[in-house]
Amino acid sequence: DYDRVQDIGYYFDGGMLVDTLNELTSFWGQYEPQKKLALFSDSVILTNDKFVMYTDTLVYNTDSKIANILGFTTIESDSAFIYSTRGWYNTETEESLLLDRSRVVNKEGNRNLVGDSISYHRKEGYGEVFGNMFMEDTIKKVILKGDYGFYNELTDYAMATKRAQAIEYSQKDSLFIHADTLKLITDSLDREIKAYYGVRFFRTDVQGVCDSLQFNSRDSILHLYRDPVLWNENQQILGDTITVYFNDSTVEMAHVRPNAFAIQDFDSLHYNQLKGRDLKAYFENKDIKHILVEGNAESIFYPEEKDKSLIGMNQTESSYLSMDFVNRKVTKLKLWPK
Repeated sequence: DYDRVQDIGYYFDGGMLVDTLNELTSFWGQYEPQKKLALFSDSVILTNDKFVMYTDTLVYNTDSKIANILGFTTIESDSAFIYSTRGWYNTETEESLLLDRSRVVNKEGNRNLVGDSISYHRKEGYGEVFGNMFMEDTIKKVILKGDYGFYNELTDYAMATKRAQAIEYSQKDSLFIHADTLKLITDSLDREIKAYYGVRFFRTDVQGVCDSLQFNSRDSILHLYRDPVLWNENQQILGDTITVYFNDSTVEMAHVRPNAFAIQDFDSLHYNQLKGRDLKAYFENKDIKHILVEGNAESIFYPEEKDKSLIGMNQTESSYLSMDFVNRKVTKLKLWPK
């Protein structure tokens, strides 16, 4: 039907609108030629050469080629699915603004991007997320969160900032990382996590803080830079740089250099201490088993009798030093060459 006074054409039992770029079908629809504006409802389908949009309600401008999303909508392309309830999609430039916790999922279904608002540029392959970003890769087993995020699906690069958090759960024990800024770089086999400013991380067997951090799943090595501090049970280790080596799901060794310092609480008043130029701490079943200090080694430790009574305090200085531990207690001390 066409209302000449209102200048509105409409159908109410199934119809179609076709322009140079898109084909739209729905059960009910109307079109205003003067405003170049169309409104569709009930089983709306927008078909484009590069994607198909399914929705219940849609406003479409035949001049700008912009579709305004007003209800639950699914957009399917050859590379991704978009799920949204409010926003707009430029069918010509393939740019969109998705609101109200919209979601972008890759075609394989293993990459998921969610946010309060998503500015998505399908042609260039990237999206910006504003507010409560959540990105998960179920193949690489990593989650990235933040108040602002950026993701490039062509290069597999992701970044999060403002209360950023990453969860790496490829092993039995997940690694949690917090920082001001987090970057995630992945390829077909491996992933690399970089964290900057105010870094904190946690696993049940090891925890720490530092200024910046880098972790690569290829070699399972964690690098901590600028005033790092590492904790394991009742042990604390610090130095200029700390490198942590993981074996499967547990920490295997920590290498501290230079200005290494390690401390262990003996009891509420006494602390075993180690200092040196280079320190290596070896772990077994999540507990520290052996420490090797090379260069200007100094130690303070408290030996005890079998009945746990304190003997006194030992203080040593040497070029090299090693300590063995059983049940987190010092059992052997070796010094050389003198």
